[in-house]
Amino acid sequence: MTFIDEVHAVGMYGKTGAGVSEELSLSNKIDIIQGTLGKAYGTMGGYITSTELICDTIRSYASGFIFTTALPPALAKSSTTSIKYLKESNVERLLQKENTICLKSYLKKANIPFLDNRTHIIPVMVNNPVKCKEISNILLKKFGHYIQPINYPTVPAGYERLRITPGPLHTEKMISELTDALKYAFKQTENIDYKNIS
Repeated sequence: MTFIDEVHAVGMYGKTGAGVSEELSLSNKIDIIQGTLGKAYGTMGGYITSTELICDTIRSYASGFIFTTALPPALAKSSTTSIKYLKESNVERLLQKENTICLKSYLKKANIPFLDNRTHIIPVMVNNPVKCKEISNILLKKFGHYIQPINYPTVPAGYERLRITPGPLHTEKMISELTDALKYAFKQTENIDYKNIS
């Protein structure tokens, strides 16, 4: 059986926003596709798509599902409205892609280390858990930017990062200001000996 977690991809990739599996024309070859109604769809909740038998089995035996309740009607309606909208509109996906390219360009010019991948998620590499948290604190307290530090066990020890996702409504001015804030935060933390901090 094949299972794909598309929670970062639904609404973002594919002709109708169904995710990477749609973009690669593999949707019909995957047994279970998991998605979220949060993130791109802007509501909350999650789902899987599969055969009727697999969905019924999970509905009947998954302990986490058995003791939950269905989505409230207002949330279900707002979620389906959002999905229908993003199935038709490609504007937001295109703007997000443009802003991702723009932010990567600014980060490169500023010599801020990041993993250059093909997704909209840009990991800014810090490689130290204490420094990562400190940079996150500086960004929030001095500049009002909340960027969560991603530390072990989410990533291996020594590969700590800030995970940035530019949105379709961010402007180039905002991207420039974020880059300046990151430069400042990295500079403020470069001479601290984090090995001796308990």
